[in-house]
Amino acid sequence: MTRRLLRVVLAEFEVADGSAVALGRALRDDGVEVVYAGRLDTADQLVRTVEQEDPDILGVLCGASEPEGLAETLPGVLLFAVGNGPSGFENAFESLEEASNWVSGVRSHTVETPSDRVR
Repeated sequence: MTRRLLRVVLAEFEVADGSAVALGRALRDDGVEVVYAGRLDTADQLVRTVEQEDPDILGVLCGASEPEGLAETLPGVLLFAVGNGPSGFENAFESLEEASNWVSGVRSHTVETPSDRVR
């Protein structure tokens, strides 16, 4: 049986402090395939990146604001956000460690499940 890696796209939204790189390394060390998208300034850029990379999860590290309407635009992708303050994301975390633990939990529940998407 082959194991399919969970694919996560990480992006920094209106912030460029390198946190996504640290989170990406932690996830990679935990057996997750990570695509680092870098700093993106609009929700449209996030949507286009997700369409190109076809991830299971999109992680957004937010600054003062966060992208609006991603859940509706990307219905088949799990979303999480890391940042300070309240968030409109269903899965919002204040620390990189919390986000990493959540993704690892998702991975443990999906790694043996066959994908419904063809890569």
